[in-house]
Amino acid sequence: MSPASSARRSPLAIRAARPSVKAPPLALDNPYITSSHAPASVGDSMAVVEEPGFEDTLKPEVVDKGLCVLCGTCVSFCPFEVLRMGPRGPELVDNCLRCGNCYHLCPRYELDVGAVEEFAFGRRRRPDEEFGVVRSVVLARSKDEEVLKVCQDGGVVSTLMRFLVGSGLAISAVLSGVKEGSPWLPEARIALDGGEVLRCAGSRYTYTSNMMSNAGVATLLGFLEGKKTAFVGLPCQVQAMRKVQMLPVEELGWSEAVGPIIGLFCTETFDQEAFMSFMREKLGLSPDDVVKMNIKKGRLYFYLRDGGSKSVRVRELWGLVREGCRSCTDFSAELADISVGSLGLEGWNVVIIRSELGEDVFNRAVEAGLLDVREVGEEPGVMDTLLRLVRLKRRRAREKEGHEGG
Repeated sequence: MSPASSARRSPLAIRAARPSVKAPPLALDNPYITSSHAPASVGDSMAVVEEPGFEDTLKPEVVDKGLCVLCGTCVSFCPFEVLRMGPRGPELVDNCLRCGNCYHLCPRYELDVGAVEEFAFGRRRRPDEEFGVVRSVVLARSKDEEVLKVCQDGGVVSTLMRFLVGSGLAISAVLSGVKEGSPWLPEARIALDGGEVLRCAGSRYTYTSNMMSNAGVATLLGFLEGKKTAFVGLPCQVQAMRKVQMLPVEELGWSEAVGPIIGLFCTETFDQEAFMSFMREKLGLSPDDVVKMNIKKGRLYFYLRDGGSKSVRVRELWGLVREGCRSCTDFSAELADISVGSLGLEGWNVVIIRSELGEDVFNRAVEAGLLDVREVGEEPGVMDTLLRLVRLKRRRAREKEGHEGG
């Protein structure tokens, strides 16, 4: 395929101008562009800004170094569709036209956390805020009986998503479900109603690689309707979504169209094929046998269809951890509007409210009678556990970097 033939455009062609639209230049103070890379305006044709290309940026600095998290943002937002996702990260399938989207949007390439915090929260974290900008930390659980039947722990995420799409505050919610006919194979879903949200409830410990593609499509459709699209993702996916929001392309209004962003606590995710093989060969389990998985006190529990259970120490699964996860420093989804996890609590979630938007949505759900809320201090040790896991993830990433640096 020639460069000319690659001029077909994805619906997410956010940097290639449409015939009747003159796209503005990216601002010089954009946190993802150095002054030496600042582009000129894109004209009203298929002209593309000459910037460092994929082979100058993501390939040597992210893919070749094993840092790619396979979020798919670069592939989804490539205007000329010259990238595809390979087993270790994006691969070039045609000539790169050097538009710069891939490296501007990659969560593993020059992520300016402080700039994102100012964008999302109006300020940078204080020195004493070890796990990001925080407005409040509470314990919460759902009061929605339908959610409680299927949720992982406290059901807060499912309740918030059902509330958002049900109330019209969001036109849709992008979240992870399970591929039909393939137990425990994660698949991104666009939920337009509360019923679809319920079908996505629960945790999977392998990665949903097509989240950003669905997020881009849903957000673009929502923008055309003048509505927001809610998003649920892991810390790396939250980082990518913030970079998408910060693209200064007014015609597509990513900033206004996205939100709220709900982030999930995450220590790591496992390689899908390796994890399924471990279940079969080491534990003697078929994916069809397992109805729920949960991590508590350092063990991963498999709850079985016959009422029994099996468990394994999480540390025994380290060899199954995806390569890109080993360099991640973010446990608590520090750039989300609201971050949610369980930390081993039975039937409750730990909720970190970070932004004004997140606070407004959470309070509305509480006022609607959908959530029970308690002070975090009512459960001794929760904050200590949170800090321990935050520090552990950062230490592991430093150790990996130090080991590879020689």
